[in-house]
Amino acid sequence: MVVPQLPSAPTQVAGILSRFTGVQVKDYGGVGGLKTVNVRSLGSEHVGIFLDGIQIENAQNMQVDLGRFSTDMLGLVTLYNGQKTSRLQTAREYAAGAAVYLDTDNYHFFPDGGRVRLKGGSFATVNPSVTWKKELAPFLYLRVNGEFLTSNGKYKYPCFDTTLVRENGDILFLRLEAQLSRWYHRGNWNIHVYTYGSERGFPGPVIRRAQGFPFSAERQADQDLFVQGRWTQDWTDRYATSVRFKYANSYTHYNTHPEKNPMALPYDLHYRQQSAYLSLAQSLILAFPWTVDFATDLQYAGLNSDMGQFVTPRRLTFTGALASKLAWDRFRTAASLVYTGAWDWFKTPSAGGWSGEDSYRDTWMPSLTLYYAPWPWLEVSAFAKRTYRLPSFNDLYYSLMGNARLQPEAAAQFGADVIYSGRAKAWSWALRLSPYYNHVSDKIVAIPTSSQFRWTMLNIGKVDVTGLDVKAEVGYEGTSLGVNTVLRYTYQRALDHSTPGSQTWGNQIPYIPLHSGSIGLTFRWEQWYLNWDTVLTGSRWSRSANTADYYVAPWSTSDVSLTRKFRKYTAGIACKNIFNRSYEIVQGYPMPGFNWMLSVEYNW
Repeated sequence: MVVPQLPSAPTQVAGILSRFTGVQVKDYGGVGGLKTVNVRSLGSEHVGIFLDGIQIENAQNMQVDLGRFSTDMLGLVTLYNGQKTSRLQTAREYAAGAAVYLDTDNYHFFPDGGRVRLKGGSFATVNPSVTWKKELAPFLYLRVNGEFLTSNGKYKYPCFDTTLVRENGDILFLRLEAQLSRWYHRGNWNIHVYTYGSERGFPGPVIRRAQGFPFSAERQADQDLFVQGRWTQDWTDRYATSVRFKYANSYTHYNTHPEKNPMALPYDLHYRQQSAYLSLAQSLILAFPWTVDFATDLQYAGLNSDMGQFVTPRRLTFTGALASKLAWDRFRTAASLVYTGAWDWFKTPSAGGWSGEDSYRDTWMPSLTLYYAPWPWLEVSAFAKRTYRLPSFNDLYYSLMGNARLQPEAAAQFGADVIYSGRAKAWSWALRLSPYYNHVSDKIVAIPTSSQFRWTMLNIGKVDVTGLDVKAEVGYEGTSLGVNTVLRYTYQRALDHSTPGSQTWGNQIPYIPLHSGSIGLTFRWEQWYLNWDTVLTGSRWSRSANTADYYVAPWSTSDVSLTRKFRKYTAGIACKNIFNRSYEIVQGYPMPGFNWMLSVEYNW
């Protein structure tokens, strides 16, 4: 899916991913709320987010907040449920349960220029951004982007028998990025620098208390920095290598402000996470059409905190992958074998020294992919894959939420795709059916408590997920008129099969709807663009015990946007939840009602 460049289209990665079939974006409310992605009930920690092939990862909690990334620096956003089969992948890419790719490559050859965009609207939101690109020398490109956002996050929501205003949901952030790229005969390299700073409030869940209505004074400040790079070289027509590296430094300050909320536990905590990553990928064409790839990754991560009794964890992870591919015009097959091993050690305050007891975890992960296109209008593919993910530092070591007995999560994934597509003059159509089955052992589930900062972590012994994704698309593209309609439907039956005879046996796991879908319509007339999106999500439960106390009602919202393009200017308005529906994606976190955003941009 190519990222739209109209101001009315989503400019955050979370907005783009919400349009993919089989994807759930968990939103904890408002402009500044945490936004994570769940693919086919695997959970956000099992989904790899890759920026130019290098994974965006947080060893602290393995939650990648998609709200921190914009599409301004991107050219393409893609989702792989099985295994990507291209050359020179990192070992981490082979190991991911599902993968979201954020790619900037196809922007390199655009002419010099830039874009200034200003957005503003509901919740006193002001959001300017600037992008500038320059060819410094032949095939040497510099691209710089900056974005600022401020919002008070206040919106009305129903609370039992009254209507309240959501408080402490404000956010202020500044994001700066720069990328330097060089292309030459048989190779290229790029360096990407990213910085992000924010200060926000956590409004907390809506729970009736004897002392009064819900109130939260929790605050969090973040400062993130990473520098990453890639060098790719075709040494011969048959042999190529790719080296990738990354250094990341993240700082978090969490404060409960008990002077404002006497019911809050007094916390004033500081965390700093640092990680270093290095990858070497090699690809050899043995003989047409046979290719063999070998990749090795090494990562070090550490977390420090002034929290009482904090254990100061460190982790060294090695991942190696051996892959082979046979590719003809109509048929191709690919197989890979991945090994990952991780060493954990930590400093215990009570013992006063470093410990590495029971710290090594490792596993093997095979995968197989088949693809066959018997006719130009029909494609059939299937995959089988085993994946594995370690508990995060938070999962294991936080005294607020950690569970030292958590086991690593393993998943056996099976899936298929049948795609029928065609084109006749200005018309095009496509139908995609994607059945799948996932068996997850020791699934790690994060349940929010009274705060978005503190969670309850637990293993669900065995989960069986049976699902079907359906996507139908019809489009017409004429000289003056263009119409595109997309229908998406997802069926997911994700059942807890841990303990026969227990209260939770056979129940749907938390926050997975049995039925969900969306309807999208894009209409173009000359330089006018009208977009309509309706999302429908069935009922869910917030716990494995599917009882009335944990029932989360179904919801649906409709969004509409209108855009007008001029020679160098583009203006638009986007309205979300136009029918002002009251709903919750996560229990206790009400989402905004009707809200709007105006935007104008200038390109040169």
